[in-house]
Amino acid sequence: MIRNNLLKILAVTASLSLILSACTLPLPPIHQAVNADEPKDNNQSNAFIETAPADPVKEPVAQPDGNNEGSENNNATDNNDNTDSTDNTAVDNGSYEVTQDDYLKFVQGDVEALVTYLNTDYLMFEEKYTYGDMIGAINANVRENWFEGMQVVETSYAFIDCGNDGVPEMALHVILNDPSGYEQMDEYYIFKYFNDTLCIIDSYYAYYRSMGMLNKYGVYYTYGSSGANMGYQSYERCNKNGIHEFIYSCSSEFEIEEATIPGNQIPSEFLPDDYPLYHDEYGKINCYTYSFETYDYDNDGDPSIYDNYLKQLVHVFDNRQGEIVFPEQKYMDIYNKAELIVTDWSGLEEIMDERLEKLGISKEEITFPTDGGSDNLPAWNILEEYDFPE
Repeated sequence: MIRNNLLKILAVTASLSLILSACTLPLPPIHQAVNADEPKDNNQSNAFIETAPADPVKEPVAQPDGNNEGSENNNATDNNDNTDSTDNTAVDNGSYEVTQDDYLKFVQGDVEALVTYLNTDYLMFEEKYTYGDMIGAINANVRENWFEGMQVVETSYAFIDCGNDGVPEMALHVILNDPSGYEQMDEYYIFKYFNDTLCIIDSYYAYYRSMGMLNKYGVYYTYGSSGANMGYQSYERCNKNGIHEFIYSCSSEFEIEEATIPGNQIPSEFLPDDYPLYHDEYGKINCYTYSFETYDYDNDGDPSIYDNYLKQLVHVFDNRQGEIVFPEQKYMDIYNKAELIVTDWSGLEEIMDERLEKLGISKEEITFPTDGGSDNLPAWNILEEYDFPE
């Protein structure tokens, strides 16, 4: 038994030595956070951008024909989903010299990009891709996991500034569809140089019944329908250090009969037998539930974690005229006892301001066209358009 354990330890140690010897360049903090022995502060990540990469040897570009048989679908887990970083001290970029032309070498097929974001949908974590290989992998995996006829129909690129720190990144917008033109999907990928290594540091997506937009500050806004008379919207971003952050989300239930929090959001010990779990008739009350923290669904078996998450939710009710409506006192007593938050628009604004201050985000950075902020969208340049095979 002892001998077997020693052999296992030696094998793991040898494997780690080989991996570390192969990594000659520091990687982005999101990569190190996944693989390091212990978490590092953002400022200790060694993610310092220094000099422009040397011109690589050009290799043939794989054609994006969807026949990338060597690719596998990673179905990334939630192990690193919505990393919430609160230390936004600026990273020392040293002698930063990377230009837009350096990023364009990727879309021209001259350099590879290393995937350092764990939850990229159709690309393998820690794998390198040329532009052509990337399109081929996306085609292969989306057909396997969504619809047989799905494929990339258009790609565009834009230069953005994650965190508004003056250091450029590149974004790639990939539009997929099926031959009928009905099942459109949008994928966004963010690229950044770390010590001469081009990395895919973040990704976002939108699909059926949802829309998504990436702005020039690396903030992603998604919104859409989650069911009849129900909707959602959420804000996430890639910050200036290349770390994925959850900002906040809102789920809404429109025209319910009574101003009450949905029953599944109340700890069971506080839920009375006559609580209106279902609304048979539409009234005039809307319920908005804001979340400023993320919930780890891997811990569903621990009710205390879920109950603590519910206490972080913020509930606002209004009528068709937008006037605030508070629940009846008998319900408010339940919510107060369960430490649930029910507030008005001004109370929500205060909580919102605290959240943005914590993350170091200005309101301008989370403004989108729906809020009159069309200037915040990046200038997309169409790279290629692909036709469906005959």
